[in-house]
Amino acid sequence: MCVESKAACDLEKPKCKRCKDRGTSCEYPAHVRSQSGTNTENQYATVDASPLSTVSNAISPDSTLAQVLAQNTGNESHTPGHSTIADSGLVHLDVLDFQEIDLLPMIDAEEIRDRWLRPYVSSSTGQEPKQLNAHTIQYLTCVLKSYIRNLLHSSPPPFIHFMQQTATCPPVLAYCFTLVRTWLTRIPGCEPLLLRTIGDEMKNIENQDASQSDFDNLCSFQAYLIYFMTIHFFHRTDTVREPNQFDQYVQLQMQEIAFRSAKAGLTCRAEESQTRPSWESWIVASAKRRTLFTMYLFTNVYNSELGLPNFVAEELRGTLAPESKILWEASDRALWEREYNRHLSRWEDGMLEISELWKSAETGTDARREKIERWLQSADEFGIMLFSVCAHIHGC
Repeated sequence: MCVESKAACDLEKPKCKRCKDRGTSCEYPAHVRSQSGTNTENQYATVDASPLSTVSNAISPDSTLAQVLAQNTGNESHTPGHSTIADSGLVHLDVLDFQEIDLLPMIDAEEIRDRWLRPYVSSSTGQEPKQLNAHTIQYLTCVLKSYIRNLLHSSPPPFIHFMQQTATCPPVLAYCFTLVRTWLTRIPGCEPLLLRTIGDEMKNIENQDASQSDFDNLCSFQAYLIYFMTIHFFHRTDTVREPNQFDQYVQLQMQEIAFRSAKAGLTCRAEESQTRPSWESWIVASAKRRTLFTMYLFTNVYNSELGLPNFVAEELRGTLAPESKILWEASDRALWEREYNRHLSRWEDGMLEISELWKSAETGTDARREKIERWLQSADEFGIMLFSVCAHIHGC
């Protein structure tokens, strides 16, 4: 096959131009299907990274958007020019088992679920609201919107680990990526249909069994957050945008879903004892922390737009800050384990905690600045963004 010989192939069917000119037989490699198939009832579906404006055109009067999506997310082919990390050939796909995750349960996870009450009871608790500059809110808005727009280029938000969306992607995320791309490339007149479909998917997440696996709870939380940011930042163009009860309802549900995910733990047992966890446990814990941080930043924007106060997330005190770029982007287990061993030797005094970026008696001291600067040396773009926001609010 000319594809295997690395010759130029225009991929035309039934026979490419090269084979036609040479008079040779033309064969295309068959897509490998998993034993479980690609039906949406199976545990995982493959992400379709094709331009999703085609989904809008595929809807007929006799089909629903959900049916079209089921076919689309079940398609294992990728359109040339739209690739994921897994397609690049640079990644060795280890087999990961996300069913055996070893995390420390979060004791006060209920504080995440009940966070919406804080603006209304702050006078009785004596907690002072954070002071957010208007420019900080503008900065956060631009950054968070970019996370959504990047889905058009098959680039996931920096709180979703690439191993969550390579060969096998949970359907809840596959549907989310597909719907968001479709919404961002929508054609006039289809907005009500798309909004109903997004609403249905959000309702499905709300009604999911809370006893499902930790990994599935994480993916559901991530999808719900992406949906909310999408409909908030990229609202309908045919109506005037006003705060409404739906937004408030979604805010409450998002914190409930975040609670479900967080209560199983935000820290690996091995992280607590300064040893190396399994890659699977670390991926789940690290992605949870990043997703929670993103939710809190988005909540800052949401509350500021409504004129509600924002408060320091005391329930996250002691939560580890995002790890280094090389750990987060490690392409295989062997590389990650090697880098994590180096990471442990670099942080013998304990990894930086998010609360060490908040204002305290140690803020500005040589010891605190040395630790923060050490962390910044290897932080990725998400970590730098988080530091920037904390520095705007608390100083450094």
